[in-house]
Amino acid sequence: MTHGTEDFPLWGGVATVMVDDPGRLGAARQAVDHVIDDIDAACGAFHDDSDLARVNAAAGRPVRIGSTFLAVLWTALHACDLTGGLVDPLIGADGAGNGAVVIDDPPGTVTIPAGTTLDLGSMAVAFAADRAAESAAGQAGCGVCVCFPGSVATAGRMPDAGWPVQVAGGRGRGHRGEPWPEQEIVLRAPGLATYSPPAPGHGAGRPQVVPRAAGVRPIVREQHPWHTVSVIGLACVAAKTAGIAALASGSAAATWLGSRELRARLVDADGRVTTVGDWPAGPGHPPAAPARTPALKC
Repeated sequence: MTHGTEDFPLWGGVATVMVDDPGRLGAARQAVDHVIDDIDAACGAFHDDSDLARVNAAAGRPVRIGSTFLAVLWTALHACDLTGGLVDPLIGADGAGNGAVVIDDPPGTVTIPAGTTLDLGSMAVAFAADRAAESAAGQAGCGVCVCFPGSVATAGRMPDAGWPVQVAGGRGRGHRGEPWPEQEIVLRAPGLATYSPPAPGHGAGRPQVVPRAAGVRPIVREQHPWHTVSVIGLACVAAKTAGIAALASGSAAATWLGSRELRARLVDADGRVTTVGDWPAGPGHPPAAPARTPALKC
Protein backbone atom coordinates (compact mmCIF):
# COMPACT_ATOMS: atom_id res chain seq x y z
CA MET A 1 0.00 0.00 0.00
CA THR A 2 1.24 3.52 -0.80
CA HIS A 3 1.16 6.02 2.02
CA GLY A 4 1.14 9.77 1.69
CA THR A 5 4.13 10.93 3.76
CA GLU A 6 5.64 14.27 4.71
CA ASP A 7 8.69 14.95 6.90
CA PHE A 8 9.52 18.27 8.54
CA PRO A 9 11.82 19.56 11.31
CA LEU A 10 10.28 19.77 14.77
CA TRP A 11 11.62 20.41 18.28
CA GLY A 12 15.20 19.53 17.47
CA GLY A 13 14.32 16.40 15.50
CA VAL A 14 12.24 15.28 12.53
CA ALA A 15 8.48 14.78 12.49
CA THR A 16 6.54 12.65 10.01
CA VAL A 17 2.89 12.61 9.04
CA MET A 18 1.63 9.51 7.19
CA VAL A 19 -1.85 8.97 5.77
CA ASP A 20 -3.41 5.94 4.11
CA ASP A 21 -4.98 8.20 1.46
CA PRO A 22 -2.25 10.31 -0.21
CA GLY A 23 -4.87 12.78 -1.43
CA ARG A 24 -5.68 13.72 2.16
CA LEU A 25 -2.11 14.49 3.27
CA GLY A 26 -2.56 18.27 3.06
CA ALA A 27 -5.62 18.23 5.31
CA ALA A 28 -3.87 16.00 7.83
CA ARG A 29 -0.77 18.19 7.90
CA GLN A 30 -2.89 21.29 8.47
CA ALA A 31 -4.52 19.69 11.52
CA VAL A 32 -1.14 18.56 12.87
CA ASP A 33 0.31 22.06 12.47
CA HIS A 34 -2.56 23.52 14.47
CA VAL A 35 -1.85 21.14 17.35
CA ILE A 36 1.87 21.92 17.24
CA ASP A 37 1.16 25.66 17.46
CA ASP A 38 -1.16 25.05 20.40
CA ILE A 39 1.42 22.94 22.27
CA ASP A 40 4.15 25.48 21.60
CA ALA A 41 2.02 28.25 23.09
CA ALA A 42 1.37 26.12 26.17
CA CYS A 43 4.74 24.41 26.71
CA GLY A 44 7.14 25.86 24.15
CA ALA A 45 10.85 25.76 24.92
CA PHE A 46 11.59 28.90 22.94
CA HIS A 47 8.62 30.96 24.08
CA ASP A 48 9.25 33.05 27.20
CA ASP A 49 5.54 33.80 27.35
CA SER A 50 4.36 30.18 27.14
CA ASP A 51 2.17 29.01 29.99
CA LEU A 52 4.88 26.69 31.28
CA ALA A 53 7.56 29.39 31.25
CA ARG A 54 5.30 31.74 33.18
CA VAL A 55 4.33 29.08 35.74
CA ASN A 56 7.98 28.17 36.37
CA ALA A 57 9.06 31.82 36.58
CA ALA A 58 6.35 32.57 39.14
CA ALA A 59 6.94 29.53 41.38
CA GLY A 60 5.03 30.20 44.56
CA ARG A 61 2.42 32.46 42.94
CA PRO A 62 -0.71 31.53 40.95
CA VAL A 63 -0.54 31.97 37.17
CA ARG A 64 -3.51 32.01 34.80
CA ILE A 65 -3.08 29.34 32.14
CA GLY A 66 -4.85 28.05 29.03
CA SER A 67 -6.82 24.87 28.49
CA THR A 68 -4.07 23.06 26.56
CA PHE A 69 -1.50 23.59 29.30
CA LEU A 70 -4.02 22.43 31.87
CA ALA A 71 -4.71 19.26 29.87
CA VAL A 72 -0.98 18.45 29.58
CA LEU A 73 -0.47 19.10 33.29
CA TRP A 74 -3.39 16.88 34.30
CA THR A 75 -1.98 14.17 32.03
CA ALA A 76 1.45 14.42 33.69
CA LEU A 77 -0.04 14.36 37.21
CA HIS A 78 -2.17 11.35 36.30
CA ALA A 79 0.95 9.56 35.05
CA CYS A 80 2.62 10.35 38.37
CA ASP A 81 -0.30 8.81 40.28
CA LEU A 82 -0.43 5.72 38.05
CA THR A 83 3.25 4.97 38.56
CA GLY A 84 3.46 5.73 42.27
CA GLY A 85 5.64 8.77 41.68
CA LEU A 86 8.09 7.20 39.23
CA VAL A 87 6.98 9.72 36.59
CA ASP A 88 6.92 13.02 38.49
CA PRO A 89 6.67 16.34 36.60
CA LEU A 90 7.64 18.45 39.62
CA ILE A 91 11.39 18.92 40.05
CA GLY A 92 12.80 20.10 43.37
CA ALA A 93 9.94 19.15 45.70
CA ASP A 94 11.27 18.48 49.20
CA GLY A 95 8.87 15.65 49.98
CA ALA A 96 7.84 17.35 53.27
CA GLY A 97 4.37 18.44 52.25
CA ASN A 98 5.60 21.36 50.15
CA GLY A 99 5.55 19.56 46.82
CA ALA A 100 1.95 20.04 45.76
CA VAL A 101 0.84 21.48 42.45
CA VAL A 102 -2.27 23.58 43.09
CA ILE A 103 -4.78 23.77 40.24
CA ASP A 104 -7.65 26.23 40.72
CA ASP A 105 -10.10 25.80 37.85
CA PRO A 106 -12.07 28.01 37.59
CA PRO A 107 -10.58 30.62 37.43
CA GLY A 108 -7.89 28.59 35.63
CA THR A 109 -4.71 29.14 37.59
CA VAL A 110 -1.77 26.91 38.52
CA THR A 111 0.62 27.36 41.43
CA ILE A 112 3.79 25.35 42.04
CA PRO A 113 5.89 25.59 45.22
CA ALA A 114 8.70 28.12 45.39
CA GLY A 115 12.02 26.50 44.51
CA THR A 116 10.48 23.97 42.13
CA THR A 117 9.91 23.73 38.37
CA LEU A 118 7.61 21.72 36.19
CA ASP A 119 9.20 19.41 33.62
CA LEU A 120 6.57 18.50 31.06
CA GLY A 121 8.88 17.89 28.11
CA SER A 122 8.44 14.21 27.33
CA MET A 123 4.79 14.13 28.36
CA ALA A 124 3.98 17.20 26.26
CA VAL A 125 5.44 15.60 23.12
CA ALA A 126 3.47 12.39 23.69
CA PHE A 127 0.31 14.37 24.41
CA ALA A 128 0.87 16.37 21.22
CA ALA A 129 1.28 13.20 19.15
CA ASP A 130 -1.97 11.68 20.46
CA ARG A 131 -3.92 14.91 19.93
CA ALA A 132 -2.40 15.54 16.49
CA ALA A 133 -3.23 12.04 15.24
CA GLU A 134 -6.84 12.25 16.45
CA SER A 135 -7.30 15.75 15.01
CA ALA A 136 -5.72 14.84 11.67
CA ALA A 137 -7.75 11.65 11.29
CA GLY A 138 -10.94 13.58 12.02
CA GLN A 139 -10.16 16.41 9.64
CA ALA A 140 -8.71 14.28 6.82
CA GLY A 141 -11.19 11.42 7.17
CA CYS A 142 -8.55 8.71 6.79
CA GLY A 143 -6.01 6.70 8.73
CA VAL A 144 -3.16 8.79 10.15
CA CYS A 145 0.17 8.05 11.79
CA VAL A 146 1.99 10.96 13.43
CA CYS A 147 5.64 10.54 14.39
CA PHE A 148 7.09 13.25 16.64
CA PRO A 149 10.56 12.93 18.24
CA GLY A 150 10.32 9.85 20.45
CA SER A 151 6.52 9.72 20.15
CA VAL A 152 4.23 7.97 17.65
CA ALA A 153 0.43 7.98 17.58
CA THR A 154 -2.10 6.54 15.16
CA ALA A 155 -5.79 7.27 14.63
CA GLY A 156 -8.53 6.53 12.12
CA ARG A 157 -8.66 3.34 10.12
CA MET A 158 -5.67 1.05 10.48
CA PRO A 159 -4.09 -0.03 7.17
CA ASP A 160 -4.16 -3.78 6.60
CA ALA A 161 -0.36 -3.76 6.43
CA GLY A 162 -0.02 -1.57 9.54
CA TRP A 163 2.22 1.49 9.77
CA PRO A 164 5.97 1.18 9.04
CA VAL A 165 7.74 2.89 11.95
CA GLN A 166 11.43 3.29 12.72
CA VAL A 167 12.23 2.66 16.39
CA ALA A 168 15.19 4.78 17.42
CA GLY A 169 18.17 3.23 19.12
CA GLY A 170 19.52 6.48 20.55
CA ARG A 171 21.99 9.24 19.79
CA GLY A 172 25.74 8.75 19.76
CA ARG A 173 27.43 5.40 20.34
CA GLY A 174 27.44 2.78 23.03
CA HIS A 175 30.27 1.73 25.31
CA ARG A 176 31.69 -0.55 22.60
CA GLY A 177 31.85 2.32 20.11
CA GLU A 178 29.00 0.97 17.99
CA PRO A 179 25.84 2.92 17.19
CA TRP A 180 22.79 1.91 19.18
CA PRO A 181 20.64 -0.34 17.01
CA GLU A 182 17.50 0.93 15.32
CA GLN A 183 14.65 -1.25 14.10
CA GLU A 184 11.84 -0.82 11.62
CA ILE A 185 8.62 -2.41 12.81
CA VAL A 186 5.03 -2.66 11.67
CA LEU A 187 2.88 -0.80 14.19
CA ARG A 188 -0.70 -1.95 14.67
CA ALA A 189 -1.46 -0.07 17.87
CA PRO A 190 -2.54 3.45 18.87
CA GLY A 191 0.74 4.51 20.45
CA LEU A 192 4.50 3.95 20.61
CA ALA A 193 7.05 5.94 22.60
CA THR A 194 10.81 5.82 23.03
CA TYR A 195 12.45 7.38 26.05
CA SER A 196 16.16 7.98 26.46
CA PRO A 197 17.27 10.12 29.41
CA PRO A 198 20.01 12.70 28.75
CA ALA A 199 23.49 11.84 29.91
CA PRO A 200 24.67 13.84 32.92
CA GLY A 201 25.70 17.28 31.74
CA HIS A 202 23.94 16.86 28.39
CA GLY A 203 20.33 17.60 29.27
CA ALA A 204 19.84 19.68 26.16
CA GLY A 205 20.96 16.94 23.80
CA ARG A 206 17.60 15.33 23.14
CA PRO A 207 14.50 16.83 21.55
CA GLN A 208 12.42 18.76 24.08
CA VAL A 209 9.31 20.90 24.02
CA VAL A 210 10.12 22.62 27.28
CA PRO A 211 13.34 23.63 29.05
CA ARG A 212 14.49 21.08 31.61
CA ALA A 213 15.59 22.17 35.03
CA ALA A 214 18.06 19.66 36.38
CA GLY A 215 17.28 16.76 34.07
CA VAL A 216 15.67 13.57 35.25
CA ARG A 217 15.86 12.31 38.79
CA PRO A 218 19.22 10.81 39.91
CA ILE A 219 17.77 7.31 40.21
CA VAL A 220 17.17 7.32 36.47
CA ARG A 221 20.52 8.79 35.44
CA GLU A 222 22.79 6.88 37.81
CA GLN A 223 21.24 3.47 38.43
CA HIS A 224 19.52 2.33 35.26
CA PRO A 225 21.39 0.02 32.86
CA TRP A 226 19.33 1.03 29.83
CA HIS A 227 20.01 3.62 27.15
CA THR A 228 16.54 3.60 25.60
CA VAL A 229 13.19 2.00 26.31
CA SER A 230 10.49 1.79 23.63
CA VAL A 231 6.96 0.80 24.63
CA ILE A 232 3.75 0.14 22.71
CA GLY A 233 0.57 1.32 24.44
CA LEU A 234 -3.09 2.18 24.11
CA ALA A 235 -1.97 5.77 23.52
CA CYS A 236 1.37 7.48 23.07
CA VAL A 237 1.00 9.08 26.53
CA ALA A 238 0.50 5.63 28.09
CA ALA A 239 3.57 4.28 26.27
CA LYS A 240 5.70 7.27 27.33
CA THR A 241 4.56 6.92 30.93
CA ALA A 242 5.54 3.27 30.97
CA GLY A 243 8.93 3.94 29.36
CA ILE A 244 9.92 6.61 31.87
CA ALA A 245 8.70 4.53 34.80
CA ALA A 246 10.56 1.47 33.53
CA LEU A 247 13.82 3.41 33.33
CA ALA A 248 13.27 4.65 36.87
CA SER A 249 12.95 1.00 37.91
CA GLY A 250 16.60 0.43 36.94
CA SER A 251 17.63 -3.19 36.44
CA ALA A 252 14.04 -4.27 37.14
CA ALA A 253 12.73 -2.42 34.08
CA ALA A 254 11.98 -5.50 31.98
CA THR A 255 10.23 -7.16 34.93
CA TRP A 256 8.22 -4.00 35.59
CA LEU A 257 7.06 -3.88 31.97
CA GLY A 258 6.35 -7.60 31.78
CA SER A 259 4.26 -7.58 34.96
CA ARG A 260 2.02 -5.02 33.27
CA GLU A 261 1.71 -7.13 30.09
CA LEU A 262 3.30 -4.42 27.95
CA ARG A 263 5.30 -4.84 24.75
CA ALA A 264 8.69 -3.16 24.92
CA ARG A 265 12.18 -3.01 23.48
CA LEU A 266 15.12 -2.05 25.71
CA VAL A 267 18.63 -1.16 24.55
CA ASP A 268 21.44 -1.19 27.11
CA ALA A 269 24.60 0.91 27.17
CA ASP A 270 26.47 -1.69 25.09
CA GLY A 271 23.79 -1.83 22.40
CA ARG A 272 22.32 -5.16 23.46
CA VAL A 273 18.58 -5.43 22.83
CA THR A 274 16.02 -7.01 25.15
CA THR A 275 12.36 -7.34 24.14
CA VAL A 276 9.37 -7.81 26.42
CA GLY A 277 6.06 -9.34 25.36
CA ASP A 278 5.08 -9.79 21.71
CA TRP A 279 7.29 -7.06 20.27
CA PRO A 280 6.32 -6.68 16.58
CA ALA A 281 8.43 -7.79 13.66
CA GLY A 282 9.57 -5.62 10.79
CA PRO A 283 8.05 -5.38 7.29
CA GLY A 284 8.16 -8.65 5.40
CA HIS A 285 7.90 -10.73 8.57
CA PRO A 286 4.70 -12.39 9.76
CA PRO A 287 2.97 -10.44 12.56
CA ALA A 288 3.39 -11.68 16.10
CA ALA A 289 0.46 -13.16 17.95
CA PRO A 290 -1.80 -10.44 19.39
CA ALA A 291 -0.67 -9.29 22.80
CA ARG A 292 -3.01 -9.15 25.75
CA THR A 293 -4.50 -5.77 26.60
CA PRO A 294 -1.89 -3.64 28.41
CA ALA A 295 -2.68 -3.06 32.06
CA LEU A 296 -1.36 0.51 32.10
CA LYS A 297 -3.96 2.91 30.76
CA CYS A 298 -3.84 6.72 30.67
